[in-house]
Amino acid sequence: MIRIITLITGLFFLIGCTKPLIDYRSKYVGTYDVVSYNSSWIMGQEQQSDTTFFTVTVKPADERYYVDFIRANGETSYLIETDGELHYESQDIHHQLSGSFTDKNHFELSGGYYGLGGGNSFKAFGIKQK
Repeated sequence: MIRIITLITGLFFLIGCTKPLIDYRSKYVGTYDVVSYNSSWIMGQEQQSDTTFFTVTVKPADERYYVDFIRANGETSYLIETDGELHYESQDIHHQLSGSFTDKNHFELSGGYYGLGGGNSFKAFGIKQK
């Protein structure tokens, strides 16, 4: 009888935990080589385009569903859904971003910052280093 009560209590604690037993983000953790196609415009001027190459490190964050993208000029936290979709929660309504992991070795991000009289946009592709 005591064993049954101990087993039920143990199962209750396992089910009651807020952290999942398997962290689905772990397959995305690693270092990625990224190419980003960028464009910017200011009203009355010609559109500017360029391509940048950089490395991004994806590591687990303290939060349950976040992964931090760390690069030379800063760190950004993205919310990762179970299907690999990426979200960035910005307080600025002019900043838009969407993206996802297409598989465990590739991701795509696109978005930009748009305002009256100007803006910039990008489309980035990441490939996990072996």
